[in-house]
Amino acid sequence: METSYPIEKVAPADRADYWSQSLMNICGGFETISSDWSKFKGNIELRNIGGFDVAGISVNADKIKRSRKQIAQGDDKYCFLIMQMQGRAVLSQRNNEAFLEPGDMALIDSGYPSEFNYDGFMKQISLHIPRETLESCLPYRHIDAARTISGVSGMGAIIRDYLTSTYNEASCINEQDYPAVREALLNFLAATLRGYEPDNMLDQKVRQLSHIRQIIEQNLTDPCLSPTMVAELSGISTRHLHRLFKGDGVSFGEWVRKRRLSEARRQLANKHFSDYSIIQIAFHWGFNDAAHFSRTFRQEFGQSPRDYRRQYPIAV
Repeated sequence: METSYPIEKVAPADRADYWSQSLMNICGGFETISSDWSKFKGNIELRNIGGFDVAGISVNADKIKRSRKQIAQGDDKYCFLIMQMQGRAVLSQRNNEAFLEPGDMALIDSGYPSEFNYDGFMKQISLHIPRETLESCLPYRHIDAARTISGVSGMGAIIRDYLTSTYNEASCINEQDYPAVREALLNFLAATLRGYEPDNMLDQKVRQLSHIRQIIEQNLTDPCLSPTMVAELSGISTRHLHRLFKGDGVSFGEWVRKRRLSEARRQLANKHFSDYSIIQIAFHWGFNDAAHFSRTFRQEFGQSPRDYRRQYPIAV
């Protein structure tokens, strides 16, 4: 059975109320924030796979969030497995953030406040699983919400394809096949989540940060080096890039500045660069202002570039 709530058939003046009520009917209480409801587009479809409700949501809203008040007024016994189908999204819950590209997934617990931020028009699939059912499949009954589950490879890719195909074929799945579909889905999901336990997530972040730093090293002399540039070369969002550096205790800008200062200091002490002026060395390492370079160099190393260089007389 499929239930659809196409908002384009509703008068613009009634769209906000219609959308909020439709979303509540399927997913529970959420607040949708749109900068212009007259241009709002959205659609919700409810299907059933293996006895689980699964919603297909298309929307151009800026943000959708769930507050403690809405939790208290509704049903908080579900976990939502969100899979991004189109566009980008950032899911936030319990101090975690999941950054979703098409094919990526994340879990959200309906018992805690959550926030969904969207970058333009997006489509998602939201699989609704009773919390107790999901907990029974997981080691230590622990659900780690708002963690990005990559759909690029491994078990993440398998459940991505399985969830997509069962959603598309929901109307053709007979009720006698529900137990098999349900069991396969839970087994795939449990295997996927075991690969995203905290220790494994930490390893993944370390690998991501190492790769990003390699890209920075390769472009360290480029004065146009920026978070946007590095994020694009890394295949991640700029916000995720900043999140990785924040978790490591240093910002992107601080890391780049320290590396450039370190390389500039190394050349100032090297006799093979004695024919290069201080400003030439500074410009080579991406600084475009002599005063700024001198000031940051002194802050980092406790003396001016000129005084530092004088410690290393040119060999005759």
